[in-house]
Amino acid sequence: MKKLILTGLIALSCFAQTVDSDLDGVPDNIDLCPNTPFLQTVNKYGCSKQQLKKLNKINYYFNFGYEKDGYKDYKDSNIFFTSISAKKDKLKAKLYFSVKDDGYSDGYKSNDLILAGYYYLNNVKNSNINLKLGAKIYLPTYFNDKTDYALYIKGTYYYKNYSFSLSEKHKIYGESGTNAKDTITASVGTTYKKLFISPYAYVENSAYDSGDWSKYLGMSVYYPINKKLGVLVDYSFDIEESANYTLIGSLGYSF
Repeated sequence: MKKLILTGLIALSCFAQTVDSDLDGVPDNIDLCPNTPFLQTVNKYGCSKQQLKKLNKINYYFNFGYEKDGYKDYKDSNIFFTSISAKKDKLKAKLYFSVKDDGYSDGYKSNDLILAGYYYLNNVKNSNINLKLGAKIYLPTYFNDKTDYALYIKGTYYYKNYSFSLSEKHKIYGESGTNAKDTITASVGTTYKKLFISPYAYVENSAYDSGDWSKYLGMSVYYPINKKLGVLVDYSFDIEESANYTLIGSLGYSF
């Protein structure tokens, strides 16, 4: 009986190693490019020239937008920003720059220059769970400014036409006497016709009082004009003080 079971396990193992679902001549267990179109010539890893070209392609994305921050006790802030990102396979790099008309004092403008990198642990095409890790460097943009850092993690679960996400950002300030700021965000996303709609909620503590947590609700809507161009509108507000809000509009172009 034991010999029969052992023989069966060996047979199953051999069968698993020789299964070739896309009929490209490379077994599934070592095929790095599954579902290769029929009649395409592949290398020893099951990838055709066309597939390798797509795998090695770097996708660029340019974004330009406007942000308005409203406050109950201060003058509203106006921010103009731009960013460019490059993504290849599971890696993504992003450079962000903004000019802010500060609401705390008239005539004062400040800049932000942020360099970010992300790594995707899972490929959404092959899994309904995706994990994204990231790090940001907030570079000094004025005299006596300090470098700030942030660590980021986001998990997303995909089910049918919906996505459920939970993320955490931990920002460390270079300025002494300033507390680290944590931002925890939960969101749901779905596609309605061409619109991608994502309501979300997040909480974050104050950099000056770690025990003071603010709670926000928001909605993000993305509309793809075509395959390369898209518009994003995002609005969020403080639950306890609705006069504190953020409104963002941006235009993105991929190439």
